[in-house]
Amino acid sequence: MATARALFGQAQRININTSGQSDSPGIVIGDTDTISFYNTAPFPVEIHFICANGPVFNDIAKIATNTSSTAQSAQKTQITTDYMIINVNTGAAQGPYSIEVTINPQTPAPLLIPIVSSAPPANETVISIPTNGWLQFNLDVAYALTWSNSGVFPNGTYGPGMSPAWQVPAGNQLNTLTYSLNSNVLQATAQIGKAAKVGGGTVKIRS
Repeated sequence: MATARALFGQAQRININTSGQSDSPGIVIGDTDTISFYNTAPFPVEIHFICANGPVFNDIAKIATNTSSTAQSAQKTQITTDYMIINVNTGAAQGPYSIEVTINPQTPAPLLIPIVSSAPPANETVISIPTNGWLQFNLDVAYALTWSNSGVFPNGTYGPGMSPAWQVPAGNQLNTLTYSLNSNVLQATAQIGKAAKVGGGTVKIRS
């Protein structure tokens, strides 16, 4: 399935289904598009956006059943943000889901994952990007990066600083990857408080 995409300059509505899940888990929109959420779940929901270098969109406090949120324009472009859908009544969360905002889909628009002491932030342990989406790490030291599924993103040593921005190759729709990070630097300096040596996370590719 191709990545869901709005026509540039158009309104993109994301439907929340009766289970409280997004019917558009990985979308690509243009920088002049707007987004809104329509809630068909039998309970009110809130939307919480997750973006280390955002915000791209503002959190939405409450969307009642059979109600649409106010449309929002992106505050940044060439960037990907994740979001969670939260049941206001119970606190149960669905996601993460992703929105890529771009002027040119062939130009990097990554979701950024900051890594400190081998680990991403707690709210980015599991992240999502669209089919054909982009991913990038900001690493505090040098790491050996290893992926569970070969041929999607490259293994290698990266950091400190920004890794390359990697795009999902064609043919990886509905894929889930895990990555591990190992640092000799952190092993050597564990005595000064950087006890974490090996960490990692999960990347969901969704269309």
